[in-house]
Amino acid sequence: MTMPHRAAELHIHAPPSNLGWGLRFGWGIGSLGGTTLINGVTFLALFYLSNVIGMEPALAGSLLFGAKLFDIATDPLMGIISDRTDTRWGRRRPWLLMAALISSAAFVMLFSAPDLSRTGLIIYATLALLLYATGYTMFNIPYLAMPAEMTRDYHERSRLMSVRVVFASLGILAGGSLGPFLVTEFGDGRVGYMQMSWVLGAIIGVSMVAAFIGTRRAAQTTRSPTSLSPGTQWRLALGNRPFVALILSKLLHMTGVSISISSLLFLVVLVLERPTASLGLFGLASTAGTLLSMPAWLAVSRRLGKRNCYWIAVAVYLPVLLSWLVASPTEADTIFILRGFFLGIVTGGLTLTAQAMLPDTIEHDAARSGLRREATFTSVYSLMEKTAFALGPLIFGALLQLTGFTAGSTGPVDSATARMIVFSAAVLPALASLGSAALLSFYDLDRFLMPGSPQADA
Repeated sequence: MTMPHRAAELHIHAPPSNLGWGLRFGWGIGSLGGTTLINGVTFLALFYLSNVIGMEPALAGSLLFGAKLFDIATDPLMGIISDRTDTRWGRRRPWLLMAALISSAAFVMLFSAPDLSRTGLIIYATLALLLYATGYTMFNIPYLAMPAEMTRDYHERSRLMSVRVVFASLGILAGGSLGPFLVTEFGDGRVGYMQMSWVLGAIIGVSMVAAFIGTRRAAQTTRSPTSLSPGTQWRLALGNRPFVALILSKLLHMTGVSISISSLLFLVVLVLERPTASLGLFGLASTAGTLLSMPAWLAVSRRLGKRNCYWIAVAVYLPVLLSWLVASPTEADTIFILRGFFLGIVTGGLTLTAQAMLPDTIEHDAARSGLRREATFTSVYSLMEKTAFALGPLIFGALLQLTGFTAGSTGPVDSATARMIVFSAAVLPALASLGSAALLSFYDLDRFLMPGSPQADA
């Protein structure tokens, strides 16, 4: 039911049903920069702050969490700013360009900490993390708003998101595998992390600029003023039950993922007693799993719908996660690599379906309210992601300190610490994923939007 309002007429520039691979590639490549940025910080920052420059784990986790709290204000603000932007380059694309410079500079700054006092290091790290959060927000909110403008086709959105997932998996590889590999190659310690940051910083900046260039012909909505107050608009948004179910599911699942990612380097180095560079092979296997499985996930989504596809992915995800419980230093390399491969497969399915559902909820909002406020919705979605990535290091850092873990430890660790690391990598994310699947019981858009359903045909 459409609610009454006095919104101005919306102008949309010919959104095509089939975008073509050039435009899909041009938009999707931006995800390489965004995921390299966020995963590089998530994989490496807690270990870097605690084991390289000597901060207590709980303090380092608190700094990472505190910087993300900054996004509580900046994410919704960026959504409003993007929706109200009016330039010859559109509402979204100028922000991609500005974010490229800020994000790459922040990444280099974070991992190039000078030799300062404890207080000086805290101030320096806080400033670097705030700059990182600003750059990521400036890029991610307008970037995620674009698919809802680019096409209205249910399945085309999944195809578009599949390209994003491919580049996102490469970004995870860059942040979680190439990063540790480069640190080792450059000699570990402060110098290794600093030189690594220049390489990944270049990847971040170049791919974000490439997305700005690659989307120059993308369809977009133009700014339309409305007489509705911000409070009324938010009440309309919160009345969108599928969107609320999606963002709460996203928050829970990604919190588990963030805890698992934060613990992974500790697990591999301190519990499984493998070199840091072994994460490179693990990441390659994970990326291969994502890339090879994407056509299959698209086929499942097309046949069964996005929510059912997500549930199937969760069912496969659980046993793969829980396999960490039986991992040991004597585990064969083949098992270690296969685990990464299967994690990549299920991560691809989970990421694809969750992200493809977002523009569907935005379209549902437009049908209910008559308003196009893509960035307002994506700002809330992104806020859930960032909150999750903030909670992960905070929770894991606190749990680690409770076991008596000593900053700067090179392993092996005592049994209590080892059990906590494994619990964080396996059990907590498994429970979070189960909860996220349950929350999607309240998401019922597939039966209204999926082509071939009675409601969609009507």
